[in-house]
Amino acid sequence: MIILGNRGNNSRTSTRKNSASTKRNYEENKRKIKKKKKGKKAFIIILIFLIIGVLASGCYLLFTSSTFDVSEVELNGTERYTKEEIMSSLDISLGKNIFIEFFSYNKENINKFPYLSDINLNIKLPNKIQLNVSERTSKYLAYDKEKNKFFKIDGEGYILEEGKIEEKTEDEMLVYGITFADEIIFGEKINEIDYSKILTYLNVKKEYDKSGIGMTITKVSFENSLTTLTLDDKLIVKFPNEIELEYKMNFLKGIIEKLPAESVGVIDMTKDKPIFSSF
Repeated sequence: MIILGNRGNNSRTSTRKNSASTKRNYEENKRKIKKKKKGKKAFIIILIFLIIGVLASGCYLLFTSSTFDVSEVELNGTERYTKEEIMSSLDISLGKNIFIEFFSYNKENINKFPYLSDINLNIKLPNKIQLNVSERTSKYLAYDKEKNKFFKIDGEGYILEEGKIEEKTEDEMLVYGITFADEIIFGEKINEIDYSKILTYLNVKKEYDKSGIGMTITKVSFENSLTTLTLDDKLIVKFPNEIELEYKMNFLKGIIEKLPAESVGVIDMTKDKPIFSSF
């Protein structure tokens, strides 16, 4: 019995020793892992500071080195305005840092140039700037009854400049019935109501072109709340609205085909039964 009792005590003593040893090993491993994590964290922090330092040094060199001073500016997309005019408006100068110029220019300043709709600045390292502009095109020569003047307007309704009827190009449509503001500012749009009249005309013209009538539209008027087309400077055709345009164009084509070649007069499509009236 005594022998058996001693063996039990030895067994418990051995178990306690193993348990203590395991605990010490666990604590030791825990300290090692914690120390390793601290070392890794310190390394990452040092690495981040090194990267920041390198980037800061690089930025300093980019913004201060004379290697990146602008020595050439190229203008693409317009011959109407000079490179010097646009550079002055955007406050771009030779000899300035190319990156500062890229981040500081204000493209809204092109509003000073009515024909320009957009501008993009590209840099070609180490020291070249490209100015790529988009230019508006005059589509309408619109008459201002109050001022007795004509003004060039692009397809989006922007007023470009004062025009002269004797200088009208083949690509420009004569337009009457547009209401202009008392003070006309080139580069700004006409009012939305009048621009909607132009959109109505475009829908009418689309169906007219599809009809195959063949006569050339030489003038359009929006007076008296109508869309009135002048064909070959001989026939005046009045449309009340955009409703049933395909039907109206077929009807119009039938009327024109029955007219003598040199007929001059008015075809009123606002009537229930459109007819031709000579002057």
